[in-house]
Amino acid sequence: MTIMVKPFKPRPQDRVKPTLARQIQRVIAGLIVFASCFWLPAAMGWSATGHQLTCEVAESQLTDEVKARIQGLMQALPDAQRDDLFDGKALTFADLCTWADQVRPLKQYRSVASWHYVNVARDASTVSYDKCVTGCLLTAIETHISLLQQAELLPWPRLQSLMFLSHWVGDLHQPLHVSFFEDLGGNRTQVTGYDACSNLHGVWDFCLVAATGKSRSDLLTELLALPDADGFDQGTTLSWAQESMDLVTHPRVQYCRKTRAGCEPWAGQRYALSADYQAINWPVAKRRLAQAGYRLAGLMNRLMAAP
Repeated sequence: MTIMVKPFKPRPQDRVKPTLARQIQRVIAGLIVFASCFWLPAAMGWSATGHQLTCEVAESQLTDEVKARIQGLMQALPDAQRDDLFDGKALTFADLCTWADQVRPLKQYRSVASWHYVNVARDASTVSYDKCVTGCLLTAIETHISLLQQAELLPWPRLQSLMFLSHWVGDLHQPLHVSFFEDLGGNRTQVTGYDACSNLHGVWDFCLVAATGKSRSDLLTELLALPDADGFDQGTTLSWAQESMDLVTHPRVQYCRKTRAGCEPWAGQRYALSADYQAINWPVAKRRLAQAGYRLAGLMNRLMAAP
């Protein structure tokens, strides 16, 4: 199943005024800890830092040829978006993975809001396309792989597809992006245990990473040092989604309890996460970030190689 999206052509009405954009950037920078805990599943996965780490891990695994091609393709970013989204600065490799969240306010991209996640039924044991009628992470990845395989695709649509794909792969590896519609992927699952995050989705989007207290460069070093990394790029989109579902329904995540009827909510109201939540779940999140990066690199090396 493939859902096509028309390439975005920048128009005056799609632009945010530069002065307003800069104000928004400052507000986001000042409120990132607060806001990250209340985004819907369709908004962000792993927060900006997590997505940037995914792209940086991927960059470290690219062939020189593919890296050069991608760096050249980055020049296709329209000046309007460079000014409004990146404050006029040149696009970096880490930006490839965050762009899909940054363009969400633009009207042209609202039709792909549901592509940031995939819902599963509470009584399901496997991920499927059943709830992808309007598109989901599974069809989103297929769509942009298909577009990148088109030799005639122009630079700007090709860059968009690459940036979308980079983001989708990251989202697919955040377990709460493969979860239940009823609680909006954990956004309605109120928890305590982290001062900066009041729901479980926010904990996995932001707080597990932030609570390490480490810089992005130190985290990147840690991700690249994980053992068995050579096998991280194996599998398919569906198997990667299944990994997330298996993780999110595991008791360590404290999201749901498996019963004969399905995976029922962990508790009926706000509850406290276990005192060792960070210790037992950060290694899982760290591995998912690394897997996303290695798998993205595998896709990039295949899709962006010279024809």
